[in-house]
Amino acid sequence: MSIVEPDRDSARLRLRRALLLAPLFADLDTNSMAAVERELVPMTLPGGAPLFHQGEAADAVYLVTSGCLGVFRHDDEDVAEGGPALIAEITPGNIVGEMSLLSHGKRTRSVAALRDSEVWRLSQESFDILTAHHPEVLPALMRNVAARNAMGPAKRRRQPRTFALLPAGADVPAGRFSVLLEAALARLGEVQVLGQSSLIQDPDWFARCELDNAFVLYRADPGLTPWTELCLRQADCLIVVRNAGTGEPTKLPFEIETAQPGAVFHRRRELVLLHEGHDPKPGSTAGQLAGGLYGQHHHVRLDLPSDFDRLARLITGHAVGIVMAGGGARAFTHIGVIKALRASGVPVDQVGGTSMGAVVAAAIAARWSDEELVARFRRSFVAANPLGDYTLPFVSLFGGRRVSALLRSAFDDMDIEDLVLPYYCVTANLTTASADTHTTGKLWRWLRASVSLPGVLPPVNDAGQVHVDGGVIDNLPVRAMRRQRRGLTIAVDIDTGGALAAGAGVEESWSAWEFFRRLVWRREETLPIPSIVRILLRSALVSSAAHAIEDRAAADLLIVPPMKQIDLLDWTSFDRAIGVGYDATMQALDKARSLPIGARIFIG
Repeated sequence: MSIVEPDRDSARLRLRRALLLAPLFADLDTNSMAAVERELVPMTLPGGAPLFHQGEAADAVYLVTSGCLGVFRHDDEDVAEGGPALIAEITPGNIVGEMSLLSHGKRTRSVAALRDSEVWRLSQESFDILTAHHPEVLPALMRNVAARNAMGPAKRRRQPRTFALLPAGADVPAGRFSVLLEAALARLGEVQVLGQSSLIQDPDWFARCELDNAFVLYRADPGLTPWTELCLRQADCLIVVRNAGTGEPTKLPFEIETAQPGAVFHRRRELVLLHEGHDPKPGSTAGQLAGGLYGQHHHVRLDLPSDFDRLARLITGHAVGIVMAGGGARAFTHIGVIKALRASGVPVDQVGGTSMGAVVAAAIAARWSDEELVARFRRSFVAANPLGDYTLPFVSLFGGRRVSALLRSAFDDMDIEDLVLPYYCVTANLTTASADTHTTGKLWRWLRASVSLPGVLPPVNDAGQVHVDGGVIDNLPVRAMRRQRRGLTIAVDIDTGGALAAGAGVEESWSAWEFFRRLVWRREETLPIPSIVRILLRSALVSSAAHAIEDRAAADLLIVPPMKQIDLLDWTSFDRAIGVGYDATMQALDKARSLPIGARIFIG
């Protein structure tokens, strides 16, 4: 932060224009306005610099004349979700800091520059003199405070509108990438692309660009030039663009935002990995992610406009995320859901799930076509029973080797990071008694953990912790998707009603001899009591039923295909389950079309 003398006429003009708009000063006469103007001290704030921090003593009020400031909340919930929440923006002609000054207390929020900004400081002493000599300013000031409070807390974090495109080297096709991303963003709203020639412009000009457009793209230089530094200060989101498959990258100067002392916030960082003519190769991504520096990474093929459309939706908060519940053989209904969404033109931008829902979601994230989904799952789960390797029941009824082999065959040596679509799966961590969300690591291994029903399949041990089927704790992990704040969430729950029943006349458990007699002499009849596998499967799902009610309520669109006529372990009901999912989704989309949510889903 620096203090400068307003030696330019333009700075004085901005100040006088802002004074006429500010509620604290708008009612003053000419002489009083001139007196206030003499008391104001100009300051320039580079984008990202703090103005003051929560908990500091209030010693001044500030008037914004150019740029934009952000008001940040630092509650425990915000810190847990990755940092302070932006709850208000202070644009030119507005004041900030007056509430704490009126109460002679401490700052209740932190304020920092979102863009390069100019503010003028009025000290506590000058403020007290002003309000004592001109009590008429207080009613206007209090109305401003009341109006701001009436708006209430922000329900969602602000979505990025300005993006700095940062090419990781001169060999990156930054121009081609920029043109394709601009076209994708233009399908969501007006967009303006700014290059190095804009360096001579003042903050007001950049502010007008933002005002006149839904999105602004700053095309930075490959190196840390003055223009690149300005892009870093002006952007809501930093997008580093790399050529994929170039080995472990050297960390670039602008990949880590310059840490200013006492920084209030850090800008979102995204990584784009460019591919030409092919999807990521297994194991090729993890080494390029700079150890968790980025909030999300994106695989983009330069030859697929649909990849740029998905990227545009994800970075602007217009994406559609699909969450898939577990439910044994009933989870095949998710294939029908996806077929219906694709047929209806609804984009699928990111996916997540639990248990068998996680397996289907992984196939979606790997960009399997409708035909591949049907053929591969039929081959793995219908033609061959995945639960056939019985073992001595010291840990589980089945050895799990067949399931592991199926998953490894389907997904090879792929890491979660290699999936084209952003993806997560959920396991129940029995060591910590929590639901763990996995976005990194060997895909087949975490899928094996996510389907490991306690007692049916052996658990998966990782770093001394024991993981089992995620449905034990959270069978419909909607909130994991919502926390990403990338757009709308469609949840597909599995109705497990009617999954377990006994014959009306059965009251006691059978002896081993009674089981044997039934299997030998009356084997054509359905056993009137549930098997141990069905009991264990249903028990696992019951424990997360209460959780599912909250998850259903958190979804923007909920689809619950009617599955009571399909058994949880009836793998041969494959085609019927797909058909039920397709029909239920088409019905849900028809209803959604008449609602505001429907328009947002179909527009993207």
